[in-house]
Amino acid sequence: MEYIAIVFRSRSDTVRLAEFLRKNGVRAEIINTPKEAGAGCGLSVKVSVSGLLPAKRAIRALGLSAPVGFFLVKMLYGRRTVRSI
Repeated sequence: MEYIAIVFRSRSDTVRLAEFLRKNGVRAEIINTPKEAGAGCGLSVKVSVSGLLPAKRAIRALGLSAPVGFFLVKMLYGRRTVRSI
């Protein structure tokens, strides 16, 4: 399993992005930021890998502050890896 965690400094930006994506047919949920990301407000938006491009477009369309980062999170055999992309 893999997904993208989009990390913001602001909880309000996190919530606005997740709501916008859901309203526009992109599966998104709010999750605790992976500790390996080491940044942000503590909450992130989780999207599938295919949801990354629509999320980037939504960030621009909403005029949100720049995210702290985009992280690829992979789960394999019970181990989680987090890599900045």
